[in-house]
Order: sequence, then C-alpha cells, then structure tokens
Amino acid sequence: MFHIHLEGMYRELLDTDPTYKMLLQESDQYFHQLRNALPEDQQGSAFQYEDTQFSLQAITERAIYLQGFKDALYLSNELRSSSTA
Repeated sequence: MFHIHLEGMYRELLDTDPTYKMLLQESDQYFHQLRNALPEDQQGSAFQYEDTQFSLQAITERAIYLQGFKDALYLSNELRSSSTA
C-alpha cells in the first residue's frame, strides 16, 4: 500500500514541480553518460550500482513513511489527550 502511495507522490512531483522534473532528467542523463563512458565489460557494474541505489531508496522511503505514520499517531493521541484534559 505505501509503495502505491509513494508512486503517486512521485507522479505528483513530476507533474507539479519543474525543478524536481529537471533534476530527475539530468540525473538520468548523467548516469547514462557515465555508464556509456565505461568500457563495455564494466557497464554491468553501473547497472548493479543503479539497482543498489533503487533498493536503498525503497528502504529509505519505507522508513520515512512509517516514521510519518508513527508521528501522526503520536500527534493524534496528544490532541485527544489535550482535548479531554
């Protein structure tokens, strides 16, 4: 579920934030330039690096999402406690 939510956020960023879109395109362009500059027998390492970065990003996104959820629950409990006091 959180993965779908994050994909929606990325799509929204692409649609509404021109700086984000530009930086994403530049990042892809630079990665491809670097990969293509490598000798053919080392280009696989660039793909492995990219896959590792995607995995790290997925773990980070999950942790951020869960922390946001915990923070929301904490705030909700605090508001509930303060309104009953």
